[in-house]
Amino acid sequence: MLALGTALKERGHRAVVLTNPVFEGMVLEAGLEFEAIGTERDYEQTVAHSKLWHPVDGLGVMWRYLLLPALLPTFERLVAWSAKGPCLVLANPLAMGARVAQEKLGLPLVSVYTAPIFLRTVCPPLILAKWQLPPWMPLWMLRLIWHALDLWKLQPLVMPALEGLRQAQGLAPLTSSVFGQWIHSPQAGLALFPKWFAPAAPDWPRHVIQTDFVRFENLAKPLPSGLQTFLENGDAPVVFMPGTALQDTDVFFSEALKACDALGLRAVLLGKLSNALETKVSERASSVWAGLYVSFVDLLPRARALVHHGGIGSSAQALHAGVAQLVVPRAYDQFDNAFRLQRLGVAQVLQSLAPGLMQLRLQSLLQSSDVANACMRCAKQGSPYDSRDFINNYLEQWL
Repeated sequence: MLALGTALKERGHRAVVLTNPVFEGMVLEAGLEFEAIGTERDYEQTVAHSKLWHPVDGLGVMWRYLLLPALLPTFERLVAWSAKGPCLVLANPLAMGARVAQEKLGLPLVSVYTAPIFLRTVCPPLILAKWQLPPWMPLWMLRLIWHALDLWKLQPLVMPALEGLRQAQGLAPLTSSVFGQWIHSPQAGLALFPKWFAPAAPDWPRHVIQTDFVRFENLAKPLPSGLQTFLENGDAPVVFMPGTALQDTDVFFSEALKACDALGLRAVLLGKLSNALETKVSERASSVWAGLYVSFVDLLPRARALVHHGGIGSSAQALHAGVAQLVVPRAYDQFDNAFRLQRLGVAQVLQSLAPGLMQLRLQSLLQSSDVANACMRCAKQGSPYDSRDFINNYLEQWL
């Protein structure tokens, strides 16, 4: 969103980002206007919840602690903006307050899909949480599965608050699936990932346009001097990053250190480390560097591989850098992204952090010439900058 906002601003448009206050610094540093939706406490409660990364229950946590508190404020803020004059809204489909504003006010709304999982389908490959459904299953059975999920899990989660807001605005009760049909803007949609990563399914909304990955490098910081020195004084390391919001990282990083020790690899660990792990890292200064976060822009081209959670941003950066990926998915879009990376031949998927398993998969990944060749092919695909220009040409028809 920051990439699209800055590109629109460069073309003379006013760009305002509505999001949680924890991101205010990033938005302002990008030179965009900021308006807070929700509170920092909403974000902190979400990140700290023990079930946030559960493959099934995680969405419930996200809804109750982050998306639900943002529902009414998003709607009210867009009502206020619409009173000032014409405006175009770009929103993740889970920002349901924007969809209600589109229904009530007729605002032009573009649904922005950062990952394929946001576009429901009954066409293979079909991933539900951590389960890949077999391609031989008939369409009627797949539709029945989605219907059952809606009936027993998804609709009961969101409908009370969503229908409460819609009815307060005089809107007719919903008769369609919230996640299957309603969350998609009926006007426009942008899929910010290329066809070679995820080809469009026949049952996606027809007006969804696919582009390429959109990267944002405006806030990319120079690598810390300690990391720069580490990279210059040894072999290319393997980068381990379990996800910036993940709090319980001990098992992930412990297995990373064991794998690197056994394989004679150097490592960069990015994320929160316990005191015990920090002590182990300090004893390996020549072979391990650790930090909370660094930009992938300059780091990944100098890495041997990336071991990560499978978030779409990390996946896209690694594809662009041409490095092999070992994906350890936990929830949300991560399983689907991992499957697609594996199908491209650039990654292996690790479903468990059982002792020794990361070492075996990492060794196999780094020894594979097929993986290396697939990484080179993907790195040459498309241009995120051409994509950004295409997107903004498309958006300007609404402005």
